[in-house]
Amino acid sequence: MNAIAPRHDFTAIVMPPRDASPRGGFLRCIVDTVMRTRQRREERELARRFNQYGGRLTDDIERRIFEDMTRNCNFRV
Repeated sequence: MNAIAPRHDFTAIVMPPRDASPRGGFLRCIVDTVMRTRQRREERELARRFNQYGGRLTDDIERRIFEDMTRNCNFRV
């Protein structure tokens, strides 16, 4: 690995329980839905690329995926 991840990359993500009441109104619901959709799409794309390179995470595979991510504007980090 040729880079050190900043500390904020490792902070804990606290997800509210599914049965919790919504935090906001109609607009918040739409924004949350769009963000969840984008997150799922990005995770599927990462999984596809990971499997494309053999399914084992090595430094070479990590480098290739990172290069693909930086070349492709539609692929978000």
